[in-house]
Amino acid sequence: MAHKSSSPPAVGKKALRETNAGVLRQALLRRLPQRLRGSGEFSIPPAAGLLDHYTQLFIGVFAAIGRVFTAAEVEEFRLGLKQNLEQAWAISPYSKVVVSYQTNTPPQTGLLWRINVLRSTVEDEYDHWLKTRTPPLFGKHPDAKIFELARGLGAPAEVPILDLGAGTGRNALALARAGFPTDAVEMVPSLAAVLREEAEQADLPVRVFEGDMFDAGLGLPVGHYRILLLAEVVASHFRSEAELRALFALASQLLPVGGLLVFSAFLTSDGYKPDDAAREMSQVQWCNLFTRRQVQDAIGAHAFERLSDESVQAYEKAHLAAEDWPPTGWFEAWTGGQDLFDLPAGRPPMELRWLVYRKAGA
Repeated sequence: MAHKSSSPPAVGKKALRETNAGVLRQALLRRLPQRLRGSGEFSIPPAAGLLDHYTQLFIGVFAAIGRVFTAAEVEEFRLGLKQNLEQAWAISPYSKVVVSYQTNTPPQTGLLWRINVLRSTVEDEYDHWLKTRTPPLFGKHPDAKIFELARGLGAPAEVPILDLGAGTGRNALALARAGFPTDAVEMVPSLAAVLREEAEQADLPVRVFEGDMFDAGLGLPVGHYRILLLAEVVASHFRSEAELRALFALASQLLPVGGLLVFSAFLTSDGYKPDDAAREMSQVQWCNLFTRRQVQDAIGAHAFERLSDESVQAYEKAHLAAEDWPPTGWFEAWTGGQDLFDLPAGRPPMELRWLVYRKAGA
């Protein structure tokens, strides 16, 4: 079939004017960006597993104000975003990546964008908590689990306890008050200062070691403690399997045979394998995910046997007076995994668990 080309309008004949309302409206809107001005700033968590989601989000925002990126411009933006996400993540999951943008002066229709890292460490976060939140930061009551275990080992005076990541002393002070010889390790100077002050005011002999629990220079006594406690520490701050391995190695040094390593951790449900985005966002949301396999593998060659694995929420609710439940306004949602997954109670594939290990003989 021959292709029939359209003929140009005859000389002197007027071109047809567009009168279709829909076509005219779209043509009008295509000119609108020449008169639009805008600027904005977004702060996002440094989760590189969400890179594609973030890229689509920002490209969509820019397109909404008439700034449509070419494929090359999208890739340039994506690369810049990736580099800043990785830089922020290396500092801490509490850092932020800040994306700011501003349109060019009309009638230009370009867009200037900038990506920066807003640095924040765990020390910065807790300093902010102390300045902005009403104490006590972590609840009024000590954990019931630690008292059950400590009392089961004998007379309080014979059960020295080390509270690792003690915070402002919610557990350490209560244990010392009950007669257990208690030491505490806290790496955040502002929290350690509050703990010392509270212990002095209550005339409690709590020895506070300020620094990283894995720093051999702290001078923690070897083989001395009957219990090592990490309440909400692995759950909130351990970022890798390497830290879990280091914990079992430390416990092997500080505990005698028969001593207990007690910690709370967010464990995933059987059948659920978290992807990078879930793992990264769990750290952003202070509920760091681990699998039971990861915890078991972390024991390595150290001689530990697991005594229990039970729900923190269920145990603490059963042992806390009804009028004192929940211990904080955020406790139920956080321990149940709802801070990470926007699902009804009981549905997230994770929860905070009490894990108790006993050091066995060689």
